[in-house]
Amino acid sequence: MRPIDYSIHYSRFHDDSDAHAETMAGGLRNLLASHLPGKRDSAILDVGCGYGFALRALRGLGYTALKGLEISPQQAERGRGTGFDVEIVVDTATWLHAHPSCYDCVLLLDVLEHVPMAAQIDLLHAILVALKPGGRIVLTTPNANSILASRWRYIDYTHHGSFTEHSLYFVLKNAGFESIMIDASKGIGRMPRRLWRRDMRLAWRKWFVRWCWLQVHKAEIPWEKIEHISFELNLLAVAEKAAAGPGPDK
Repeated sequence: MRPIDYSIHYSRFHDDSDAHAETMAGGLRNLLASHLPGKRDSAILDVGCGYGFALRALRGLGYTALKGLEISPQQAERGRGTGFDVEIVVDTATWLHAHPSCYDCVLLLDVLEHVPMAAQIDLLHAILVALKPGGRIVLTTPNANSILASRWRYIDYTHHGSFTEHSLYFVLKNAGFESIMIDASKGIGRMPRRLWRRDMRLAWRKWFVRWCWLQVHKAEIPWEKIEHISFELNLLAVAEKAAAGPGPDK
């Protein structure tokens, strides 16, 4: 089988400049900060770390025990170029099983959708094994509830699917995770005020489009409690390994 250079896709959206990396890291700092361990020496693994934007965000927040995994040599090279410990792996799940109870936190950001469906729960379980008791996974994945769900699903040739809050809970629970939180804080939000201000016009348009999308959901699936469904492009989930979790082979 001919090897795939994933950086062909990734480089269409991300350049090599330090300014771009800092912008990406800034957004990830805001996304991740409240879900990370309190101790700055906590061992954190970024699975599918790409160019190292999340690792840069973690370093900016003061975390020191950082490691990245990548199956793409081209992506790993970019991450290493910014000074991070990035290891190239052929089989991520096998690597994780070989490192039981090593990490306080594992990031899986925009990665699960690249994994064939038959292997998704196995990968999540391997992450569970690699976590210390009480450790947590923080993951993002394309949101099938989004208005642009179809484009977001198919924008990347290597995507295998997207998730709703129900299907994401399903795979995490079947992998053995507990205390599963799927963020639904960004539905339509509050209607923006001060519409005479230029900088509020885009916010109002986004709010109005999402309000219309909510009405579609209410009309089509009236039996569901949908007021708090996230309409963001990505779903965010945080889940924990039980404090007295199963052994590495359970």
